[in-house]
Amino acid sequence: MDQPVVSPRRRRALIALMAVVGVVAVVFSAYLLGLFDDEGRFRTEPEACASVTPSLPRLGAAYVAKPDGESSCGLYLPEAGQPEITISYAVVTPSRGDAPTAASTKLREFAPLGFTELPNLADEAYIRDTSLYFRVSNLLVGITLQPGATATQAAVHTFARELAAHLQA
Repeated sequence: MDQPVVSPRRRRALIALMAVVGVVAVVFSAYLLGLFDDEGRFRTEPEACASVTPSLPRLGAAYVAKPDGESSCGLYLPEAGQPEITISYAVVTPSRGDAPTAASTKLREFAPLGFTELPNLADEAYIRDTSLYFRVSNLLVGITLQPGATATQAAVHTFARELAAHLQA
């Protein structure tokens, strides 16, 4: 029997098709292995009180930082028994995909209606009354002032901007 003759043009088309299929297979395998995932800058929460200490002078009062849970820090005035300000951290690490995008989605869940976007603070930030939330990569930061806190909103904003810059560095 005679073998069918494949024209050079058809042969080139088949080779090109096989090359495309090969490239698609390699890219899909890389995706499945997580090579395109963005895990974000943070694997764990920073040590809460150590990370806020450099920014404390921005608050305008002599606050003392004391651990207030595993990933939180309470800011106390020397004579106070309760924290006036609480700073909390949470790292968002999805099993697949883009960690900063997942953190942004989670941040918007924390900042439902009634929160106002606060421009020029970290990757994104929201504020409402005495609560301020912001995101640096895949790290969420919450700052809560207790009623009657000594620090002003302007001082807290300055503190938050410096803290965000410290976390971004």
